[in-house]
Parts: sequence; C-alpha cells; structure tokens
Amino acid sequence: MLETLNVADSRTFGVPHFHPVTDEPSRPLEGERLETTHWEDARHWMSIYADLLEFKRRLLDQIRRDMSKLTPAARKAAEADVTLIEGQMEGYQKRIELWYQRLWDLNGLRLDPEGRMIRYKDAEATVTSREFQLLQFLLDHPHRYFSVSQILGEAWAQPDLSPEEVRNYVLRIRKVLAKLEIPCDVVNKPGRGYSLEFRIAK
Repeated sequence: MLETLNVADSRTFGVPHFHPVTDEPSRPLEGERLETTHWEDARHWMSIYADLLEFKRRLLDQIRRDMSKLTPAARKAAEADVTLIEGQMEGYQKRIELWYQRLWDLNGLRLDPEGRMIRYKDAEATVTSREFQLLQFLLDHPHRYFSVSQILGEAWAQPDLSPEEVRNYVLRIRKVLAKLEIPCDVVNKPGRGYSLEFRIAK
C-alpha cells in the first residue's frame, strides 16, 4: 500500500492549485483506526507516516536543488509544489503525533510534571526540571527535528544557555530512555538537529 501511495503522491512540478500549510492532521489512510486497542497497529501506522515524511523530505530537497535551473514559469510552479508538499508533511506530522500518543496510552508511558516522574510499564525515574522539559518537548513533537537554538528557545525558553548544555541534557535523556527501556532514541542529524524517534520493528 505504501508504494502505491508514494507513486500517487509524488507529483513534483506543475501542481495547478494552492494548498496552504495547515496545523490539522491529514485525513486517515485506508484501514487506519486510531481507536485500535492493539499497540502493534500504532507501530505499523507510525512506520508508514515516518516513511511518508522521509519521502516528502527527499522530494523537497530535490525540488530545491533544481529550483535555480528552472525558467521563471517553471520556478513559480515549483514554489507552489513546495507549499503543497510542506502542507502534506504538516498533516502527516500531526497524524504521527496522534499515533505516538495512542501508543503511549496503550503501552503505559506516563509523565508526572509535578514530581518530574517518568513512568513506563513497571519502571520509573525522577529527572531534573530541564530533563523533564526536554523529554516532554521531544515527546510532543516526535519525528520532528529541532536545532540547538530552537530547543533552547522552545523547550526551556532560555536562549542564553550554551549549546554544550543542550548536548549534555540530550545525553542524560538518552540514559533515562535506556534505563526505563523506552523504545525511543534521541537522534542527531547534521544540519537538521535533534529528534525523538520511535524504534520501529521492520
């Protein structure tokens, strides 16, 4: 099904209509049921949306690389394509966030802000305020990359902290995830920043 979706959704140049970027989730795909009681279903749909997001990222990179070589008319059409694809990606991102939340509901991840407690299944850990804020921020935006400056400004609202402190807290969060055996990784990609990604079995 994913290959069919990719082919049908892979138009690049010449989109004849404008689609604004939206904060709303995209429409569910065929067979997708958010109310499922099976965590394996959640992992399946997260995998599909992660693949769709990566496909769209590659498509955007290709369009932007080719933009300077285009005629003015073709460049205008390509700019419309970029807007279209960015809107689709926002919709996919919202759906993957919904599935993350559903997975945590089914799989037993709980965050207690007052006690700064992280609970997963039968394990728990108490963390510092900044560790809690960083983990909460990344959990709220799964599979979305954030630069060091974005983390400083959005996760902690303290842009005066040093980039080294971000790296230190990322290391601490990785240790918490490993200790509680939460199937997530904080990944770092040059030029894109940090992201929390679920370990999806293929």
